Amino acid sequence: MADWAWTAEGHCVTLISGITPAALTTALGASTLAHVQGIDAVVSRTVERWDAGYRPDEAIIAVTDAAPGWAVIAELNGYLGVTEAATGPLSEGRTIVSHFRNINSVSRFHWWRDGRLLLDVDLLFPDERLGAEPDALGDLLDLGGDLTAAGFALAERITGVSCSPEFFERAAFTVAVAALPG
Repeated sequence: MADWAWTAEGHCVTLISGITPAALTTALGASTLAHVQGIDAVVSRTVERWDAGYRPDEAIIAVTDAAPGWAVIAELNGYLGVTEAATGPLSEGRTIVSHFRNINSVSRFHWWRDGRLLLDVDLLFPDERLGAEPDALGDLLDLGGDLTAAGFALAERITGVSCSPEFFERAAFTVAVAALPG
């Protein structure tokens, strides 16, 4: 049975329209480490990289196709997808939706469109919103207590792309290392 276990100690998932995984990896200046099948293999490769030594200047990302016209980045305990210096420029001519949560339940949800941050919200405090269109999604009080599930549900509401546990279990990923901006 597929589940969200890989997100338990923190995650960042980013959906990007209008780009292939290969073009996304190139746009981020990332170096490929491996091609793997399923999120469990991504977790293994990520832990292997961590075991080689902590690098605060790099993000370990796993990139795949999410749906026609959409790529996804999965990060185990990462935050590149909610780093404005990375996603802002990448969003020119595209839509980007990212959700992040760390082990301390700090969370961020970003919605970018064509170079503009439309919404920046901490899912734990959904009434405290920033961005060019902070009320674009209406009432967010019905998110429930599971911030991970809420992030995936909001991302699907915006993009129409479902990233279920089964999707992550079956996807073919390119695991790569990208520099964290600034």
